[in-house]
This record gives sequence, structure tokens and C-alpha cells, in this order.
Amino acid sequence: MFSVLPLTSFSQNELEEVKANKLLVPANDTINVPDSILNQTIDSTLTKKKTNKSPIDTKVIYSATDSIVLSRDSKMVYLYNKAKVEYGEITLEADYIEYDQENNIVYAHGVEDSLGNLIGKPVFTEKGSKYEAKTIRYNFKTEKGYIEEVFTEEEDGYLHSQYTKKFEDNSFLMKNGKYTTCDEPDHPHFYLSMSKAKVIPGEKIISGYSYLVIQDLPLKFIFVPFGYFPSQKEQSSGIIVPKYGEQRNRGFYLQDGGYYFGISDRMDLAITADIFSEGSWGTELRYRFVKKYKFNSNFNFSYNEFIKSEKGLPDYLKSKDYKINWVHSQDAKANPSSKFSANVNYSTTSYEQYNSKTIEDLNTNTKSSSISYSKSWIGNTPFRFTAQLNHSQNSQSNNVNLALPVLTFNMDRKYPFRREKSSGEQKWYENIEISYKSKLENKITTADSLLFHGTTISDFDNGFQHNIPISTNIKILKYFNLSPQVEYTGILYPNYVKKSWNADYYNENTKKYGIEEVDTVPTIKYAQMVTPSVSLNIGPNIYGMYSFKNPESKIVAVRHVITPSVGVSYRPDLGSMVDNYYDSYSYQDSLLGERNIEYSIFSNGIYKLPATPGQSGTVSLGLNNNLEMKVRSDKDTVTGTRKIKLIDGLRISTSYNIFADSMNWSTISISGRTTLFKDKVNINMSASLDPYAIDNVTGRTYDEFHWNVSDGNFFNRIGRLENVNVAVDFNLNSKGDEKDQNQNKGKDLGENLADETEQDLSYQQYQQTVVGYVDFDIPWNVSVGYNYNYSKPGLDEGKTTQTARLSGDFSLTPKWKISFRTNYDITNKELSSTSLSIHRDLHCWEMSFTWIPIGRMQSYNFQINVKASTLKDFLKLPKKRTWQENL
Repeated sequence: MFSVLPLTSFSQNELEEVKANKLLVPANDTINVPDSILNQTIDSTLTKKKTNKSPIDTKVIYSATDSIVLSRDSKMVYLYNKAKVEYGEITLEADYIEYDQENNIVYAHGVEDSLGNLIGKPVFTEKGSKYEAKTIRYNFKTEKGYIEEVFTEEEDGYLHSQYTKKFEDNSFLMKNGKYTTCDEPDHPHFYLSMSKAKVIPGEKIISGYSYLVIQDLPLKFIFVPFGYFPSQKEQSSGIIVPKYGEQRNRGFYLQDGGYYFGISDRMDLAITADIFSEGSWGTELRYRFVKKYKFNSNFNFSYNEFIKSEKGLPDYLKSKDYKINWVHSQDAKANPSSKFSANVNYSTTSYEQYNSKTIEDLNTNTKSSSISYSKSWIGNTPFRFTAQLNHSQNSQSNNVNLALPVLTFNMDRKYPFRREKSSGEQKWYENIEISYKSKLENKITTADSLLFHGTTISDFDNGFQHNIPISTNIKILKYFNLSPQVEYTGILYPNYVKKSWNADYYNENTKKYGIEEVDTVPTIKYAQMVTPSVSLNIGPNIYGMYSFKNPESKIVAVRHVITPSVGVSYRPDLGSMVDNYYDSYSYQDSLLGERNIEYSIFSNGIYKLPATPGQSGTVSLGLNNNLEMKVRSDKDTVTGTRKIKLIDGLRISTSYNIFADSMNWSTISISGRTTLFKDKVNINMSASLDPYAIDNVTGRTYDEFHWNVSDGNFFNRIGRLENVNVAVDFNLNSKGDEKDQNQNKGKDLGENLADETEQDLSYQQYQQTVVGYVDFDIPWNVSVGYNYNYSKPGLDEGKTTQTARLSGDFSLTPKWKISFRTNYDITNKELSSTSLSIHRDLHCWEMSFTWIPIGRMQSYNFQINVKASTLKDFLKLPKKRTWQENL
């Protein structure tokens, strides 16, 4: 293939090169040059701008794969097939381009293929913005242009325009335009038809009269007189459009509307409000401050007034509630020696009762908070300091526990006799270790209504405790571990108690005389003691195996591993060191006669004494079992076998008090676990047996074994069954690489969350990232759970509860997803916490339906909306009934 070029476009050296290649030079002052030679020898020269002839200062570079044709006067350049013109940050690509070198104007359009389809349409790129069009005319000098049938992406949306003018400030005026979030370039499923619009890339789109078009059906009754679409890549302040709807008992509403303040790239603030036509209202403040490589802090405050019915009516209700949430985390790189963190979650008791948005929030009975500061000293210093403020509250009991402050100062374990450079075996004394622990607390438990009303410092319980344990571990005969220890304990109490018996007091409830009276003496006392103790433990493994001799047998062998454990601990009588901290009183019992009650004078203190009067000794017994089976497997080509776990662990344990006067044995505890079918099914069980008999009148245990007073088989006589718990869970899902699916899912969500901390803040970062996430990669997934619990305390009749749980999801098609969850109380034969969700991916739209058919959260929510966040709050069709309407 040849290109036609004028001789005037060649230098003398280039002409010599043309002659050397024996190319014919015709008389019409043009030359036919093969493209192969053109590309090798003169393409670079043609693409250079003649700076002494052009009024523009930037080099214009052009090329084409088919041919480049210059006019006789060299003013026009014609580029064919995959043509490309570059001018600074501007790039224009098309199958046909004309370049006017004198006027610095380029014109580009596509060409028709053999089927009449337009291909190779112009693509204009400038400063990262990309525009596709039918035709483009652009002036490099004035930076103005005219475009027909343009298509470009602008943040979350796409712009189509029939006629477009580009200005030197990179803004555009459009006529007969379309704005959509559908990524179909030729035929979007929906769009806003705009009569005219102005676009400032990276900032905003302002339109005139616009109406909605869905599947080419114009819905002119859904219109806006003008439109404003922010498209900033960086954060900026702006209005948060509210949601709208109606509730039966609170009327029409506007929710989550307000203003977003993009203060800086490190902090932002959002203030939103809810308002209902029947009087209820609420407001919420959300503040975030992020300092890269330092910390991340989020603070939320909500206040709500819930009003039901009319004042004066019997069902009138008004509740004022607030909630505070503060989360502060410090980056690990900020300061390796100190750390400050906070997780505050406090609200009034009835906040969740009237303002919850999820089942989990409504069913939350307890909340906890913690603010902590920790300090460690870099180097060989073993000391650690922490300061904490802890809070917990229960919405059922209305109690609040507050610890302000909790201070600890500890020293890590040290080996004072260990050599710095040891060789050979260590001596026994080199394992002697010493540490130090101290703690100061000031806390209170009170009703939430009294916490900030009438509570004084004297209502707090406080104290200080420190310990210095010195211990070592000596291995004897390979299987025995001897652990002697000496521990110093000192406790500072702000007061102590004196107890006595008032025999003249008559109790109306019990119809008996007598009551214990307690007097608190506000005197600071320091209790201290040195507690020596020693323990000896042994825990060997005993193996047993049975092999099947039949070579055709599916089972190869069964292995049983038994691990018995025996531990002996002893503490001598500390004498007066403990006796000084105990007192006693006596009274006359109508059934048992005179009784002497011994008590600790510090029984009301927050720290209990580490020892009681007299010596103590305990023998702990345990037996752990593990059972495995080896079977033949055709899938294992190496060994031809595989292992199956029958019992992961079955443990039986109890203890014996050596120095107790009676009833020396403790409760027998049994626990077990196993997994079946390649860890698909998990089984856990636990039970407790009391070895002593129970009095049929008083309900108290007495010094007689249950074995001696009961009939029946061995299991009925070994102990009195107090409780049993069995839990079975199994998960099933469709075939596939579950590991890869979980990793990919976690990676996507994790990267999104991680990127949020690195990038500039925006209002979308306040939205919940994971809630509403629909995973279409797993066709189906089912989780089933069963729980059985039996309890029989004292003489009470045994109480049995059984619950079953079922949850899962499945994809009917790649676009349909159904999720469900339910709980069934087998004992009471009723459902609880049941929900059904349906999600349909409609490409650029989505449909969701959530239904909670029973319970207090009974509600439904149906919505069809655009996926993209830009139009999600505008283009939607919601229909719902909230759970608050059940109140």
C-alpha cells in the first residue's frame, strides 16, 4: 500500500534517502511511498511540528495504520484507519481524521463497514476525561469544539448528548441530552431526558427541564423543572436528600434529611433529622476525624422523641431518648509505647424499644463501653500501665454498672536467677519467676435513672489490690509437674462490716423471727497475707488401637486416645494472718439448733480475700477421650486411606476437697464435641451431675451419696442430673471452591473498608458497607441449628427447652436471590425471629423485598430503585410498613 506525499514536506537528506530506495519521483511534485518504508524512515519526521510556521506552541503528533495523505500545499493532513492525533494532554482517535495545520482544527468521524454499521467513531480524551461521539470538530488554539452524539462517563453516571459545544474552560453545553447510571452506551434502560444542560467535569451537571424515560417510554409526568447533579471526585459540602413515606401511628414523614459538611480531607460532619406529621421527631449528628497513620475517630449522637396518639387519650405515649456512640482507634504505627482507644455505646433504656432499625438492635438487652489508655516503656523495662473507664447497662433490669477509673500497673514475668548467656541444661532455680500486679478500682451499680441524679462519690465502691507471686515449675520423672508458689497479697479497703443477729425482728414473708443486720464502718483498713501453695500435676497420653484384619473391610483401624489428668494442690493454715480478717455471730435455728456463722469483715469489698481460715487442699481429676477411625478411600492416591473423627473430645472432671468436713466431692462435669461429614456437622454437649443426695423437704443436699439412695442403672445412680445442653449445627452449600469464594468476598469488603480510611472522606462513607450486600456467587447456602437444654435445680421440676434455627439463601437465577431466617421454639410450638428477603438484580436497577411476618418486629419493605448512589434516593418506588406501627 502506498501513501501520497508532497515533495515539499521532505528535507534534502530525506529526498536523498528516497532516491537511494529507488522510488519514482513524478512531475506533479508528489511521491508514492510504500507504507513499510514510510513507517521506518520518515514517519517520525512527518509527525514533528514545524515550530517556525505554526502559531501553537505544543507539538502535534499524528499517525495512522492505513495511510497519511497531505495536500499539495501541506495545509491539510488526511489520516485513515485507526488514526490518532496527540496535542499535549489531548488525544483524538478515529478511523478518519482531518487535520488543518494552518487553522489548527481537527475533524473526526467514523466510517461504515460492509454492513452499514458505523465503526471507528471518534474518541476524545483530555485530562483523564474520555468522550465518545459520532463527529468531533476541535480547535487546538482556542480549545473550543463541536461534538455530535457524544457519550461520556461522569462519576457514577453517563452522559449522552445530540449536540454539544466545548469551551476553553473544559465546560460543555448540551442540547437534547440524557443522564443515566446505566452503562449501556447505545441503548440505556432508563435516563433523564434533558432539554439542555451545562457540564463542568469533576464538579457538577446543571440541567433545564428534564423528565424520566424508562425502556424508551417517556414518563413526562415524572419531571423536574431543573436539575443539579454533583459529580465531584473530592469531597464537598451539600444537602442530604431525605427519604419520605408514611407510618400508621406517626403519620407522613421525612427521614435522614440534612446537610453534609466536608470540612477537610481529614474530617467531616453530617447533621440529619427526622420529622413526622403526628409530632414525633429526631436528629442525629455524625462526626468523623481521620489522621493518616495516627488515628480514626467517629462520634455519633442521636436524640429522638417518639409520640403516639393524642395527649389525653389512654394510649398516649411520649418517650424522649438519646444515644451516644464513640469509636476511636489508634494506628499501630502512631506510637508503639502508648495507645488510646475508645468504644462508647450508651443510650437510654427505651431507645431501642422505640427507635431500633434492625431485629438485632431491638433484641439487644446489654450494652457496654470502654475507654482505655495504655503505656509501656520501650527497652528492657517490664512495666505496663493502663487506665480504663468501663460501662455496662441492662435494658431489662435498668441497671447501670460504671467503673471510673480502673487503673493497673503491672510488671511482666521476670527470671532473676537466669543466666544471660546460658549453656547446657538450665538449673531448677533458673525457672523461678517473679511478677507484680496492682489494680485500683472505683465503681458503682445503680438504676440508670439515678446515675446522673443524686449519685455522689460516697455511693461508689472502691479499693486497691496488689500481688507479688513467686513461682517455679519442676518436671519430675518426665510426666509430673511440680509447681510451688509463694504469693504476697495486699488489699486496701475503704471500710469494713460488722454483722449481728436481731432475734426480735419479725419477717412478714417467712413468718419467722430473726434477721441478719449489717453495719458498715467507714475506716480504711489494709489487709495483707503471704500465701504459700504447691501443686502436682500429671497428664500422660494412653493410646489404644484396634486393627481390622479383613482386607476387604471398609474400616482399617480405630484409635482411642485417653488422657487422664490428676492435680493436687495444697495451702497451709495461715493462722492469725487470716483469722484477724474474719468474725462470727450465732443464732438459734428452729430446725438445726444453734448455728455459728463465720464471715469476712471485708465481704462487701470489691476484692475478696485470697484465703479462708484453715488449711485447704484439692485433688482434681479429669479424663479426656479422643476417638478416630481410619477408612479406605479411593480419592487418596498416596495412602489409600483417610481419617474420620468420631469424638474430638469427651472430658469428665471433678475434684475432691481434702480438708472439708463433709461433702468433699464437687459436681461432676461432662463435656464433649465432635464434627461429622468433613466438618459440616458440629455437635457440642455438656452436662453436670451432683454426686450427693437431696433432701425432699428442704431441697438441700446432704452428706449422702446419690448412689446409696437411688435405684436404677449405673447412669441414674452415679449422680443427680442438674442440667444437660446439646447443640447441633450444620452448614450446607453448593459445590465450589468455598475457600476462594470466602477469600474473594472478604477481600472485596475488606479492601473497600480499608480504602475508606486512606481516601478523602465523603458522606457515602457513613453508609453501612456490608448491610445490604448480596452475594450472587454462591447459588445456595443453608445453615441449620438445634439446641436442647434440660435444667433441674433443687426440688424444681425439670424444665426442658428446645429450639431449632434455619437460615440460608439460594439463587434461582444469576439475577434472583432469596434469603430466609427463622427460629422455632419446639417446646412452646411457636415461631420467632422469622424473616424473608428477595433481591432481584435489574442491571442498573434493583428490586428488594423484606418481610418479617411475626413478632414485635412484624413489618415489610418493598422497594425498586436505581443502583447508583447518585440517583438512588430520587428514583425509587418504596412501599413499606415499619415495626413502629405495631406499638
